Amino acid sequence: MMRNSLTGALAALLFIAGCSEKPADAPQVPSSAPSAAGPVPDAGKVETEKTTAVGFGNTAGEAMLEAMKLALMQVNGAVVQSDSVTAKYGLDVSLNQDSASLRANAFADIVQQRSGGVIQHLRVISLDEPGVLSKRYKASIEADIAKFKPSADMRKLKVVVGPVVFSQASLPMGDTTVASRDVAATLRQRVSDALVQTGRFAVLDREMSPEIEQELDMIKSGEAPSAELAKLSQAASADLVWSARVSAFNYTRQARQLRTSDRQLVSYSGGWALSQKMVNVATRQVSAASSLSNTLPATAPTTLGTGVDGQRILAEMTDQASKAIVSAILQSTFPITVLGRDGTNVVVSQGGQALREGGRYAVVALGNEFKDPQTGQSLGRSENPCCELVVERVTQNLSYGHLENVRSNLNLDTLPIAGLQVRGELAGGQGRAAPQAGSTAAPAAVAGKATKKGSTPASAQSAPAQDDKW
Repeated sequence: MMRNSLTGALAALLFIAGCSEKPADAPQVPSSAPSAAGPVPDAGKVETEKTTAVGFGNTAGEAMLEAMKLALMQVNGAVVQSDSVTAKYGLDVSLNQDSASLRANAFADIVQQRSGGVIQHLRVISLDEPGVLSKRYKASIEADIAKFKPSADMRKLKVVVGPVVFSQASLPMGDTTVASRDVAATLRQRVSDALVQTGRFAVLDREMSPEIEQELDMIKSGEAPSAELAKLSQAASADLVWSARVSAFNYTRQARQLRTSDRQLVSYSGGWALSQKMVNVATRQVSAASSLSNTLPATAPTTLGTGVDGQRILAEMTDQASKAIVSAILQSTFPITVLGRDGTNVVVSQGGQALREGGRYAVVALGNEFKDPQTGQSLGRSENPCCELVVERVTQNLSYGHLENVRSNLNLDTLPIAGLQVRGELAGGQGRAAPQAGSTAAPAAVAGKATKKGSTPASAQSAPAQDDKW
């Protein structure tokens, strides 16, 4: 009987142990599995910074008040330069206090509470009464002050996209006209978006929206925690200001009356041309400038009265101009460089709108640097044609492709990777080509549907009747 009981108990224990084991094929989840989510966007944050300050006053309380205000100013600058700062931060708590009370830990706790956390861990280093050398009280303090830490992006070149000025108020676009101010607004937005997407610039917005003003007013009014006051007066100033002047932006209808009939021979032609510049804010120096243009193929003259799609042409021209602008900006500030190479497969330093998939680009090998004999300034490095880059894939910040047509007198294995730079796009790439600075080829004007580069819209062309003469 005893043996049967022991056997039953052992079987029960084995059954329980077997149930508690995980199946052999159960997925093993590591305790520290990486998250599939990306990092939290960096928008800056409020931190604390330790500082020391010395204040003077006719009373111990006034000296302490001045020391705390100076500590705030040392960390946050103009934030404390307002008449109501004492009330906002509760610094008047020091007034009418004697020296013993100001030295007490309880006073430091009250300051932290009244300031909303702007002043933390206040410590009185010394509090001297008037003497022979000084007729006023002197307070020396150490404290942690709330400070806004900007995002890492603010270490990039800070750019303001300035005005786009047109030489005329309205622009002929096929059989209609468009307001140049609307095109200017679109161009500015496209350039701003593209510069942000390059990841090379911190683009500053100078158009204060009501929503931003409302948030700042909420902080100023005291509705937000007092530590948020550190966000005030943090608007960044630009390093560079971009602007452009457009001299031509049209696709114009030309009509000529036929002599032998009452019909007109109609054709369309046009393009765009502009000049742009980057100005250094600190020195007012023009750091980069260029002239860009593109001519659209004209439609064949016709008497059939067929028009063109002005809105589609406008979109095409705006796209061309914005891409050419951003390409010129990047080329003058951040030349496209080969970052890595495995045989003829390469990774280059820019993506986004700087390069396009299927495009073919010239590549040069950089040589020795030359300097101006009079000024001593660098004139740049010599450039030797190397090969051609065919872009296979474009991401936001990088592009991937391979090299072709390597010059016979060059050995890629002996060339430093950093010495290969990408230049303008070449003819013969696949797909629709992105416009380059100074190029003359452009996608054709569109009438009803998109057409290939260099072709003329079928719906906008027709051979004139045989009896029609000039």
